[in-house]
Amino acid sequence: MKIIIAGAGQVGIALAKYLREENHDIVLIDKDADKLGNLSEQLDIQTIVGSSAYPSILDKAGGMHADVFLAVTGNDETNIVACGVAKSVFNIQKRIARISSGEYLQPKYKTFLQEQSIEYVISPEVETVNRIMQILPLTNAVEMVPMSDGLVRFVGVKCKKTSPMVGKSVAEIHNNFEGLSVKVVAINRRFRVMPLKETIVRAGDEVYFVIDKRHLVQALDILGYENDSPKYVIIFGGGRIGSQLARALEQDTISHNVTIVEKNEERARFLAERMQNTLIINGDGLDETLVEELNLKNYGFAMTTTHSDENNILLSLLAKRNGIPRTCALIQNDLYDALLSGLGVDTTIDPNAAMVSSILQHIRKGRIKNDYFLQSGIGEVLEIEALKTSKITKSPLGKISLPDGVVIGGVIRGDLFLMPNKDLIVQEKDRVIVFVERGYVGEVEKLFSVGFAFF
Repeated sequence: MKIIIAGAGQVGIALAKYLREENHDIVLIDKDADKLGNLSEQLDIQTIVGSSAYPSILDKAGGMHADVFLAVTGNDETNIVACGVAKSVFNIQKRIARISSGEYLQPKYKTFLQEQSIEYVISPEVETVNRIMQILPLTNAVEMVPMSDGLVRFVGVKCKKTSPMVGKSVAEIHNNFEGLSVKVVAINRRFRVMPLKETIVRAGDEVYFVIDKRHLVQALDILGYENDSPKYVIIFGGGRIGSQLARALEQDTISHNVTIVEKNEERARFLAERMQNTLIINGDGLDETLVEELNLKNYGFAMTTTHSDENNILLSLLAKRNGIPRTCALIQNDLYDALLSGLGVDTTIDPNAAMVSSILQHIRKGRIKNDYFLQSGIGEVLEIEALKTSKITKSPLGKISLPDGVVIGGVIRGDLFLMPNKDLIVQEKDRVIVFVERGYVGEVEKLFSVGFAFF
């Protein structure tokens, strides 16, 4: 499949790298030659210097033969115009635009964006806030995603030294869940997928589960994790993500007491005039005097959403030191995430991973019902409808040789969640939940016999 990506920022590069690993033909466009650098050689892709809004540039990129156009530059207007050119001039069938401005995202302008030939609009702020809201109820969660119309939860948790999983094999962990529908599908150790059969869980590992919703509370209790959304939340940084998170908390079915600490006086005043039930404090979260006045120990959760990874880390550490039990930092640099384990930052959220996940969801098609890109970048969780021709329906699971990098987490038949076992035979129209390690999506295509209809 030929995919043109406009914008060589962090999102564009992450998409180019990930999709190239699936052997797609990738063209990356950016106006800034320095951003493109030597990516052509590094990623084995074509790079073009120029504006993606120009027909001549899209023509040079092979627009007439492209299947997908992803406009993810940092400029909304460029993305809008580029999608129009991609459709009107080159008839590229699938067009996705990154839109950040709240002005364009208002519901009353939805028709306008559709008229500009944008098939799907992706907002980095909205996707990031959605991820934060998903993990909010669960302590130490790195992922918490409903799947199969809410029948199943995909859950990822970070293991602390006190976790009952530490020192145990996957088989021993499963023994603790006798009678419950719980399946370990992956273990991430410093951005490396560990073999499930041989691995002994260590502190700092991230363990991913597929759990029947009916057994979620009991399973989490066995693991030693609380499923209780914090009532008092403090947000450091009142930018787009911080303010949208506060609004989401205001509208949540669970009552939250929310405080935003915003350094910029003008921005703080702007927020105070528009927020309904959120306390706005103008000040620097790193100011010790202000920290003392905030009395942080009264809060259950701190979210740091400034524009600086370094500030977000420092603010999270400061919040933890002053008695806040749970902290979460907005981090865009992978290097920081790998170094934070054990320092006091409980969870990190990567806006780029949230964007990649949403975009992949939209470009997958065929029998794919759900597609979730793990924040760690180690792979995806897919929900796939089995076809009559699928290899997976021909024999019991125990007699099917699963490809490397593929783990079946469960089967949905009607409104029932079935645990995978050696005697289970997947039937036509069953929905199968599959963890796919990065770079192994092609193996899933073979297993489900979906071919090019997969995308």
